[in-house]
Amino acid sequence: MKYSITSQRQACIVRIDEIAAQKEPLLEAIRRCRQSAWACPSGECRNIGNIEERAEGGSVILTFTPRPGVELERSGIEECLRYMLGQATKV
Repeated sequence: MKYSITSQRQACIVRIDEIAAQKEPLLEAIRRCRQSAWACPSGECRNIGNIEERAEGGSVILTFTPRPGVELERSGIEECLRYMLGQATKV
């Protein structure tokens, strides 16, 4: 599994490649983390207001937008992804 993060305006866009059978468990884990903000060591989940998900071939693209009045820290999102994806490598 590989991932990349780009910033666009206030949003962080995450592309996760080579996800296949792990897609649903991973998305569920990200949703749970966002709801509780306790699973991830960065705590950045608390700043996510909305997550838009879409599939593209064997990849998943997630668009994280912040809650009103806060900004998303790309480094925090990356720390969260490293935690959630385990041994995934950054592209």
